[in-house]
Amino acid sequence: MKTTTSTRETTRNDTGTARSPAVVATLSALLLLAASIAGQIAAGADYPIVPPGLVIPLVVAGLVAWRTNRWTTGLALGVGLFIGTGAILTPNTGDHLSSGDTALIASTAAELVALATLVIAGVAATLSRNGTRR
Repeated sequence: MKTTTSTRETTRNDTGTARSPAVVATLSALLLLAASIAGQIAAGADYPIVPPGLVIPLVVAGLVAWRTNRWTTGLALGVGLFIGTGAILTPNTGDHLSSGDTALIASTAAELVALATLVIAGVAATLSRNGTRR
């Protein structure tokens, strides 16, 4: 019988690779947010050539995936609050939900779910980080 030794490469319990459920939910919400914006564009919603609501969550998701720490999860929370405030204050969200277009309604509803999840998970991820990874 052959015995194996455990090395750092085979045992992935270091804080650099372990992701808490709150961080996973934050990343998922960022990706859902970007996908919902892409869905709205595909359904015919009026967006700029380079939509910030699509680009910013993808960049922040890359940062959180690359370096999960309090700074990046706090940035994700800020993005959720910023885009969420914009979604609430602009009339576009209400127009999309009352448009009668199923794809536009579904993608807008997915955006609102992603934003709520992003804020809740972002708070949990930011508060749960103990600063163990610098």
